[in-house]
Amino acid sequence: MTNLIKGDEVRHGKHVVLEALSKTVIDSMPDAPLSELMLMQLNDGLSAITPMTAKQVMSAVKAQDGLTFALCLQTDDCTIGACQLVDIDWTGRHAQLRISIIEEAHFTVDMLADVLQTVLQFAYWEANLNRVAMRCLDDNTHLQSALERVGFTNEGRLRQEAYRNGAFMDILVYSVLSREWMQSE
Repeated sequence: MTNLIKGDEVRHGKHVVLEALSKTVIDSMPDAPLSELMLMQLNDGLSAITPMTAKQVMSAVKAQDGLTFALCLQTDDCTIGACQLVDIDWTGRHAQLRISIIEEAHFTVDMLADVLQTVLQFAYWEANLNRVAMRCLDDNTHLQSALERVGFTNEGRLRQEAYRNGAFMDILVYSVLSREWMQSE
């Protein structure tokens, strides 16, 4: 490995920093409803899409078990979403990753790839995990492109596992192992 990262630098990407998802951060989120595009990318297809504000999304993320972070831009400290490592198996050293981008302007392949890289730095270098997996609906092409760019492998398809807007959808399962990610870095 050419560049050794120490301390909190592990939580810094090109554009984002992983910060604590505190009550202060949640309270600073807007109360305006999120756009339909943002609600669709946040939805896993296993539950109904309901109108939500950024504050409600961040509160829901915070309420779940796991390692949870706010996604803050390095340039202006603006919070653009949250991420979590959930279903952590410390013995097997693996976890599921969830990303919730709430700012439409930042829901890009480049930003998602930076978030993924930053979370993987934390997962492998600080949390000492070996495998990180993520699921996404088959219509979330931005996330699929970002996952593949960062080195995730498509492990398979759960056919018609989700239901949204009157149609069944497939869920794609991706993962990356520590050694694979370090080789691609």
